[in-house]
Amino acid sequence: MLKDSVSDNSEISVSGKDMFGAGFSERTQLLTIHPQELSLSLFRPVSERTSLRVVFHDDCYRGLWVDGIVKDVRIRLDGMQTVTLQVTERSCAEIKPASSSETQVLTL
Repeated sequence: MLKDSVSDNSEISVSGKDMFGAGFSERTQLLTIHPQELSLSLFRPVSERTSLRVVFHDDCYRGLWVDGIVKDVRIRLDGMQTVTLQVTERSCAEIKPASSSETQVLTL
């Protein structure tokens, strides 16, 4: 389950193809996490059913990535989009818990 692994507002990079078919990569923040889906903000316009990859950059989650399909796109008044991504594949990441010097392997 994703919720146990990462936190809302994690710094992420999102890459894929926009609604015009052009490749892009955009650095943004995660909005919410639910089992098997996540929500994020994007400036680049994307369409539903588009594949995207989300890569996490927070120190604790470095190397963690999620692939997914755009499930919903909401246009906001600030010019950004709120994008809901249905998770299709996840990485296995090594994380270092804040309370320990040991490294654990985390499987999403």
